[in-house]
Amino acid sequence: MKHRVITSILIAVAGTASAVAQSPGGSFAEFRKGLLEDYNAYRKGVMERYDQFLDGVWSDFQQFKGEESSTVPKPDRVPRVGDFPESKPEPVLLPDPTPATPAAPVATVPQPEVTPQQPAPQQPASQPARIPEGNFDFKFYDLPVTIPAIDINITDRLSSPRDFASQWRNLNKNDDTKPLIDEIEKLAASMSLNDYLKYELVSAYVDSRFPSVHSTSRMALKHYLLVGMGYDVRVGMSGNTAVLLIPFRQTVYARTYMKVNGNKYYIFTDKSVNPQSIINMRISTCELPQNANTGSAMDLKIKGLNLPYKPHRYDLKFKDLTLSGEVNANIFPILYRYPQMPTADFARSTVLADVREDIVKQLKAQLQGKEELEAVNSLLQFVQGAFEYATDEALHGFEKPYFLEEILYYPKCDCEDRAIFYTYLLWNVLGVENQLINYPGHESASVKLSQPIKGDAYHHGGNTYYISDPTYIGSVTGMCMPSYVREKPGIDYTYGK
Repeated sequence: MKHRVITSILIAVAGTASAVAQSPGGSFAEFRKGLLEDYNAYRKGVMERYDQFLDGVWSDFQQFKGEESSTVPKPDRVPRVGDFPESKPEPVLLPDPTPATPAAPVATVPQPEVTPQQPAPQQPASQPARIPEGNFDFKFYDLPVTIPAIDINITDRLSSPRDFASQWRNLNKNDDTKPLIDEIEKLAASMSLNDYLKYELVSAYVDSRFPSVHSTSRMALKHYLLVGMGYDVRVGMSGNTAVLLIPFRQTVYARTYMKVNGNKYYIFTDKSVNPQSIINMRISTCELPQNANTGSAMDLKIKGLNLPYKPHRYDLKFKDLTLSGEVNANIFPILYRYPQMPTADFARSTVLADVREDIVKQLKAQLQGKEELEAVNSLLQFVQGAFEYATDEALHGFEKPYFLEEILYYPKCDCEDRAIFYTYLLWNVLGVENQLINYPGHESASVKLSQPIKGDAYHHGGNTYYISDPTYIGSVTGMCMPSYVREKPGIDYTYGK
């Protein structure tokens, strides 16, 4: 939202920008700097008046059930070429795909090693908590982290809009709250945390810093810090329970939400509160002016993580291809319960660039010299054979799409995990343009070949894409699973020039 406001301001004054830039005493850089200063001053004014909004009218909003990425269940066992009748129809040109449609995204499984945080007690403390000078140490997903000890106070318990407004004013008056926000930002930057993981870091800090105050007061502090960090996070109440209302740039599946001015705000509770306890209850939050810019939505995509190193060895082999190496095991607890987002955003994310570079280097060396179709099929059958199959529900007990790096840790995976891994390799190892595609209850892939072949394919953007399914065991490029051969695929993501 912040960027959209700045952009609209720039557009509005575009007619005068040139004249300013050409004037003897000014430049466009200075002009833009002035706009940003005006914007920051405007937002600072909104922040300074936020307590008035909290002290004003709170309106009730209905909760909406979390959306499902797909209503079609995935197959319990991996499909194989021999499972289908031999009288498969002749290769066909599949229906034109649907572009940019999100796809659908217990057995023994290694759990990420993380010590669960104990729920904070609900009884109020007798005195507001204080900390000594020096450093404050706490745990972020069981990783020890530290920031300078900054002395702030919060109320023991909040129960009315007036209480929320009062705590906001007290935090605003404290000269140490801005340095606290700066230190949290600095810590987040050192670990390369994205927007959502900054929220998790703020939560870990507040829960450790104030374990004995009521959850309403902790949630209000989290709200204050996140708004101060530039996010359009709202605070709300459902009965006696405080919640945070967080907008994301992506759709989030399997999480309840509410709509404010047509925008989705996803509901997050304190770790001591069972989200089911407020399900179907209405949530109230303060009304903000339509033009009040209180920050931006959070981005769930990951662009790298920089965490303390804990090695996890992986070894994969099928036929003449092998992969081996190490991956940082400290990423897995952080990613384990990551919000479900569209498959394309898992594909767009990069968690560990060095691991990916090593994988690409190994496979390039092994596939060097092979003809395009031979290399594509070799890579396809490697992904088919190097991993065991299991649905997320069977393995984890809940829907859990993997980031590419996670397939190197868990012993089993399903169709979207294989498709994300395979399409990345097609482009980065072989330079073959391809698409990540979806069918009802199934994620697959397709490739654009330099020479035509006989097989199942579809046209898109003037090009022919041949089905190349890493979950259809025993298949080669140009073979579509018979149950989908007449289905129109949806396009999630395209790797290409």
